[in-house]
Amino acid sequence: MNDFESMKKEASAWVVRLTSGEATVRDADALKRWRAQSPEHERAFREAALLWQTLEQTAAPHAQRARITRRSLLSGSIAAGGLLAAAGLSELGYLPSLTTLTADHATAVGEQKTVRLPDDSIATLDGGTAIDLDFTEKQRRLVLRTGAALFEVRPEVERPFVVAAATGMSATTGGSFAVELGPAEVAVDCLEGSTSVDCVGIVRLSTGEGVRYSKHGLSDVTYSDAEMSASWRRGFLTFRDRTVADVVSDLNRHRKGRVVVADRAAGARRITGVFHLTRPEEILSHLESMLHLQRLDAPGGIVLLI
Repeated sequence: MNDFESMKKEASAWVVRLTSGEATVRDADALKRWRAQSPEHERAFREAALLWQTLEQTAAPHAQRARITRRSLLSGSIAAGGLLAAAGLSELGYLPSLTTLTADHATAVGEQKTVRLPDDSIATLDGGTAIDLDFTEKQRRLVLRTGAALFEVRPEVERPFVVAAATGMSATTGGSFAVELGPAEVAVDCLEGSTSVDCVGIVRLSTGEGVRYSKHGLSDVTYSDAEMSASWRRGFLTFRDRTVADVVSDLNRHRKGRVVVADRAAGARRITGVFHLTRPEEILSHLESMLHLQRLDAPGGIVLLI
């Protein structure tokens, strides 16, 4: 067995450990050191992680997933400790996920950072965000795998700057725009210049305009000022006619633990509001009272709204 094959076996062992539900922060630190030993170590880990994700996606449609019901929660038949184990430290934000570990650039829960891209454009990543880059002499393309990001694009007419997210893509030849990947839809805001958004149909946004899209296509164009767009940069979560599920998804990118809205109808309700990221309990209290839901707290920062 050559050295690289041996590394791949070690990398596979790391992936199994990380996804076992028993990994610790110390394990994550040790893995980081292992990957940093050489480019071959990093490549071996990425190959192992991508293989694991492919197998997981293939098996997912056939897997039987347990359903959390209001009755089982209230009766106590699902133990809080079991919920914590089932969620896993990666899902709770205490350890990096495989998506984060295999991305070209990523942030942890609650972390924000700025990245200078190969063309000298700037990407500002919100918490729990992961992007992949595909820059060549002929294209500038990124994939937003999770989270939200703001892109300040260096003008270049012959090579548009494209961000793919879920079922659509956004593009500009220069200017700035923000993209947020939610549970069911993607929000795009044009902060400066013009941005085209393609999903089933195509719409061209000007400064101050925004749109959402899903697998069903594009929403109507909305209007807002620059202060409202990507407000997470200033410590706020701002929602205009967004679903409760979107609010919770954003909150989970900034708060370690996991907030779960068990009532599907409540998660689909649309709300408008401005929340302080530094006061997550206020957001939870607002959702609890507005939706008339009961709150259950479990270890590891898990909050269930049922």
